[in-house]
Amino acid sequence: MTKTALFQCVRVTAMVLAVAGIIYALEYLPDGGATRFWIALLGIGFAGLRYSFRVAQRTAKNSATERGGTLRNDRRSKHANIGRMS
Repeated sequence: MTKTALFQCVRVTAMVLAVAGIIYALEYLPDGGATRFWIALLGIGFAGLRYSFRVAQRTAKNSATERGGTLRNDRRSKHANIGRMS
């Protein structure tokens, strides 16, 4: 598992816990401080996942460019002969 994938798993887990925390805070805690904390954690998780996704896409694009094509061309070349009968 790569470092990026590991951090994405950690962020998704934190976001799931944040949703559970929001539900718990709204249900059982009268003060709004806990709810704000869990909503902030959820927002940070979304921002982190978006950042990780963009880094992964940029890395894939750079490696495809180094191989002599674009990411789109690499995807098409892998599947170019699917559905064609010889």
